[in-house]
Amino acid sequence: LGFEQRLEEKHREMEGLENGVIRMGTFTSVSRSLLPHCMKEFQKKYPRVRFELEQGEYTSIGQWLRQGSVDLGFLTPETAGGLESATLCEDEMLALLPAGHPLARQEVVTLEELAKQEFLLTERGMSYRDALDQCMDAHHLALKPYIELGSAAMLAEMVERGMGLSFLPEYIVRNELAAHRLARLNVPECQISMHRQLFYHRDKWLTPQMKAFVELV
Repeated sequence: LGFEQRLEEKHREMEGLENGVIRMGTFTSVSRSLLPHCMKEFQKKYPRVRFELEQGEYTSIGQWLRQGSVDLGFLTPETAGGLESATLCEDEMLALLPAGHPLARQEVVTLEELAKQEFLLTERGMSYRDALDQCMDAHHLALKPYIELGSAAMLAEMVERGMGLSFLPEYIVRNELAAHRLARLNVPECQISMHRQLFYHRDKWLTPQMKAFVELV
């Protein structure tokens, strides 16, 4: 009987993977750089599972998860109080600049040289912005951005247009780097990595579809 029950449970789980909906809270930089490939690969395996994406900012995505209006959401740990997370991978943070910038030709760039540049940065309180500020502070230096913005995707576009330098996760600018529209700096004194995390409500049951998607990502 125990064996038969396990077979039945497995059968129900596989049926669940064949159908269903994954409701996800996301923001622009993830939607344009990470999700298209992941959803395409997932659809190859589970073509009858649908995605419903809600675009928002960190605060609104956290609220949606707590209210149960989305199943999964990309957040920073600072905005994810009371939520559970699955760590997906580790992302390298990059100092970025337009491909034609004079500093792009240097093999190594110092923090002192960085501090003299015009920067466009994410807002204070975001994990990788805080990590950058801490790195600079440890060397008794500071960056004084003339633009602070919540959208990493928009910051990458501004850097590409020559408006300044920035500091962003590698996965967000992977295509721009490959196309040589942006360049990365080698800054040995400031090597930072952050965990990419997908969050869900601690009281919410992870469906087979949700588990499969988390494993794929």
